[in-house]
Amino acid sequence: MGITGDHYVGTYEGHRIELIRNNWNKTLKLLIDGQEVASESVILPHNIGLTATLLHDGTPHTVIAKSVVKFPFTKDTIEIDGQLIPLTKRR
Repeated sequence: MGITGDHYVGTYEGHRIELIRNNWNKTLKLLIDGQEVASESVILPHNIGLTATLLHDGTPHTVIAKSVVKFPFTKDTIEIDGQLIPLTKRR
């Protein structure tokens, strides 16, 4: 985990999926194509699940981002319709 936070990016069928942890304002956000679709406060470390729906060619897909605390770190994942997508950590 970076001192200011973490930023993970993945793609699904050409859509950009992002999970952003901001340690300054204590939030975790899920973005789809640059639009915030879910967020939660992370003032105290705890497991978080953010859920949203991605529409691709008229078909809805369930997006679930998970942040699981494994003190002193977190394990962050994003899955679409139950399948994990590969994530790249950005600075």
